[in-house]
Formats: sequence, C-alpha cells, structure tokens
Amino acid sequence: MEHSQSGGTVHCDYSGNPLYAKIRIWDDGAGFDTEDLPHLFERFYKGKSGPFGLGLAITKEIIERHQGTIRATSNEEKTCFIIDLPNTQKHL
Repeated sequence: MEHSQSGGTVHCDYSGNPLYAKIRIWDDGAGFDTEDLPHLFERFYKGKSGPFGLGLAITKEIIERHQGTIRATSNEEKTCFIIDLPNTQKHL
C-alpha cells in the first residue's frame, strides 16, 4: 500500500452475512479529511492534499460491476476501506 507506513492489514470474513464477503483494508498512513470522505470515489477528486486521480473511482466501478459496495472511514491514525461482495460460490 503506497500510503501506509507498515504495509497495512487485510481481513476478509462472512460473519455478518453468509451471502456477502466483507473485506476490510486498513492502513496507517495519513488519513483523509472528514469533508473529503463523501467524494473519495469521484473521478479526478483532488481534496485538500491529494493529487488528481482515478484509482478509487476505478476500484468502485469494478466492485459495483460485481454487485458489491465500497466505503471508507478515516481519522488521523488510519483509514479503512470496507468492501462487500456477493458470495457467488456454489455450495455442495
């Protein structure tokens, strides 16, 4: 992870809803300003200190094409991206 000091943490589980996988990605880099959070996934959104970019907008589009969702929480110590994806695995 480019903006993480320690490399970050990834956790995946089905505990909340067996029909969805919940993926949480944490990093300990500089967080996002509260006013920037609603706009993180907009194409070319700059925010107060970030460069123009497409990465999070493209990520959101890919996840939504798989019928999933992505959201973010952030403070000055860490950022967490939460991804919910449908579990399409066939059970025997």
